[in-house]
Amino acid sequence: MPHRKYRALESDCRVQAAITGHKKTKAELQKMAREYKVLADWLEAHPQEHEGSPATDQPTD
Repeated sequence: MPHRKYRALESDCRVQAAITGHKKTKAELQKMAREYKVLADWLEAHPQEHEGSPATDQPTD
């Protein structure tokens, strides 16, 4: 399920934003977390539209 990957990335960005002391880095990580959340939310709301898609089923190494 691709939305899980985006949820994990969202969480990672939030954690990194919480521990960084650099304002610009924090802002960018928070922005990335919001973007990953939007993607994950959309994929959860439209599961039939992305299942079996080659772009989402490719392993990433």
